[in-house]
Amino acid sequence: MRQSNDDSVSAADFSGELQDGERVEWAGRPDTSILFHREDWLAIPFSLLWGGFSIFWLLGASGLADFLSTRPDRPFSWLGLIWGIPFVLAGQYFIWGRFLYNRWRKGRTYYALTNRRAIVLRIGLFGKSCVSVHLEGCSMLDKHARRDGKGAVAFGGPYVGEWQWGQSNPQRPLTFDDLPNANSVYQTALGLCEKQRRSDPAGST
Repeated sequence: MRQSNDDSVSAADFSGELQDGERVEWAGRPDTSILFHREDWLAIPFSLLWGGFSIFWLLGASGLADFLSTRPDRPFSWLGLIWGIPFVLAGQYFIWGRFLYNRWRKGRTYYALTNRRAIVLRIGLFGKSCVSVHLEGCSMLDKHARRDGKGAVAFGGPYVGEWQWGQSNPQRPLTFDDLPNANSVYQTALGLCEKQRRSDPAGST
């Protein structure tokens, strides 16, 4: 089994997800040091506007801005405070909280290429989830890599960032995000897909 630079990943991590006769050919994990992606540059201005306006609105609606002044002339409003707090928290999540969450989630995400499937395994607070796609029916492999080789590989459709704007965007295919060496994983996936096509009698007709 070929493995990524992360020695903490092994075929045993996927033992409960494999079918009879299925074996892991490659396993790896996303790079937790990658924080920003191309689509984040569109999200950052929106998050700053949301976060700033929500704080400004809360101070005004609750009366805190006037209450903390030297000559307050408005009573404090608990209703304005309670109503505004969720919007402030949402704004803080958009500004910086989502980066912490993504780092935490990536630390519990595992990728695998088997002789049959591409698998994404995530271990959360309340259990684990597993999503996979069969390589024999994978119509497209799309690689999205930076100059340093780090990037993503999408299975079954074009690569789409995690942040999507508008309703006309395509559905996001199963994707290995933030790979330390996207080119190597892409080549491995291509080879496995080709083996699947050659071994599939229906595909050779």
